[in-house]
Amino acid sequence: MTTTRPALRGLPGFVLVVRFCTELALLAGLAVAGARLGGSVLLNVVGGVLWPVLAGAIWALVVAPKAPRRAPEPTRFILEFALFTAAAVALAASGLLVVGIVLAVVGVATAVAVRVFAKGS
Repeated sequence: MTTTRPALRGLPGFVLVVRFCTELALLAGLAVAGARLGGSVLLNVVGGVLWPVLAGAIWALVVAPKAPRRAPEPTRFILEFALFTAAAVALAASGLLVVGIVLAVVGVATAVAVRVFAKGS
């Protein structure tokens, strides 16, 4: 049995592409913050790898559309909000305040837009 996926067209498609970009930015932001906040080379490397891996695992397990234990709404939105907020706080603590604010605002706004314009994703 094959399943057909909707084409990424129009506003819903655009919103989903932006969502994917914000997910990548979330992981990159956590990697940068983790690498800057470690205090030593070893801790910088561990933080730069471990933080995005942990966030990616949470996303893959309960937030992603094909997650094995996908959380229901509004839990999924709260998790997304928490991940983007944590990344913003970590970036701000690492000296990248503006980057953190932009990531949080765009990430949360995209999470809202997905629920409004690309329902079911």
